[in-house]
Amino acid sequence: MKDITPKKMMLYVVLLGAILLAGVYFLVYKSYIDKAEALERSNVALNERVKELKEYYDNMESYNQEIAAMQEEIRGTLDLFPADVMEEDMIVLALDTMKTAAVDYTNINIGDREALRSIPAATVQAAGMEELQLELAYIERKGTYVNTTNYQNLKDCVKTINDSDNRVAITNISYSRNEETGELAGTIQVSFYYVLGTGKPYVPQDLAEYASGLAELFGIAHPAQEE
Repeated sequence: MKDITPKKMMLYVVLLGAILLAGVYFLVYKSYIDKAEALERSNVALNERVKELKEYYDNMESYNQEIAAMQEEIRGTLDLFPADVMEEDMIVLALDTMKTAAVDYTNINIGDREALRSIPAATVQAAGMEELQLELAYIERKGTYVNTTNYQNLKDCVKTINDSDNRVAITNISYSRNEETGELAGTIQVSFYYVLGTGKPYVPQDLAEYASGLAELFGIAHPAQEE
């Protein structure tokens, strides 16, 4: 130690001070700067979020009105669809056509139910409508009506189906003409649609106005036969 001169000692002190200063910078100051920069970035994001929330708050009334309007639109659309389609619904459609057209039904083929599209329960609940909590499923059920008629009565039959209150669509019409009698023989395929999960009850058909019998489908005679 005796060979350490004051000059060397001063150099050691300076080096030690530089090391301590570097340590302070990296361990304290640099850490502080990094946190400050991170906080600044966070504050920028928070400020943007605050501006966004303020905009939502300032327009809350109009947003609520738009939400209420969309909910009513959803209700109105779902109200157009029944809760189910039963066999009697498909038979009654045939009876209704027989009131306005001379159509002889030889067979009515009632198909199975087919799911077309579904909306998950979580998505339905996000709409914020108390009555809708379950999955919504759009279902199709097809009926094929085999019959004989003529051209004018076929048009009347199609019009009656198209004017029906049911959610139905004619998906196929296929007929051939009997050259001897002039009659048309063929089929009309109709798709019935309904929605499951709305909470609405199924409303059965009121068959009081349809007389039952064996001679005709529910005993209804054609208008042409009554003349």
